[in-house]
Amino acid sequence: MRDPIPDDLAVIVPARRGSSRIREKCLLPFGDQPSLIHWKLSQLVKVIDPARIYLSSEDEEFLDIADQFGASKHKRGARISVGHEAPFRDVITGIVRDIDHAHIAWATVVCPLMTPREYALAFAEYQRQVVEGEKDSLLGVNRVQDYYWSADGALNYTADRNHTVSQDLPEWFKVTNSLYMAPRDAIMAREYFLGANPVLFDLARLAGVDIDYIEDYRIARALYAVYAEDGLGELETPLESAA
Repeated sequence: MRDPIPDDLAVIVPARRGSSRIREKCLLPFGDQPSLIHWKLSQLVKVIDPARIYLSSEDEEFLDIADQFGASKHKRGARISVGHEAPFRDVITGIVRDIDHAHIAWATVVCPLMTPREYALAFAEYQRQVVEGEKDSLLGVNRVQDYYWSADGALNYTADRNHTVSQDLPEWFKVTNSLYMAPRDAIMAREYFLGANPVLFDLARLAGVDIDYIEDYRIARALYAVYAEDGLGELETPLESAA
């Protein structure tokens, strides 16, 4: 039996044509699919009704991909589609105001190795801790215990003879950029897709691979072999590292 998905949840898949670092990034092939957009939709339709998945883009070629999966389309305005012309708060609210559902998940195509099982677990955790609990949103993260510096020195450990061993480092949480969830009304009020008290939903390391540079894409493609070998494309695959 699958974990419950929140009533009236919509999943937004944002995909614009422009990309400042990798040309037409969303159209890069991945796995057994011709593009990252196809790949992400193929993952999500295993978890939630395709009609509740909204591919959001200004580009008709991109939007046509939604038809192949039975997903819904959201045609966004030009101002929130070109580079960084509009503040990010306007991009978020400009899309979300058109999606008439009580709860919104924002699932990016640039994190292709987050699995269908992790989406299902995250949606269920959102139901428990946000819809029925005290949290106000959910954020996909990776738990990390690494050494960090700024230009002013060590941030989270003692870099001298009293060196901190890695096991004793404080637990920090890296935003994976894979999944954000919050009630629609809260998103519109805060002009952001997270609240002040989110569930920090710990994901597998694979889910934290975010394609920003071409090297990231090559890493993601190499790690797809692990994803495929372990059968992670199947919804019922157990994930020990998922929350």
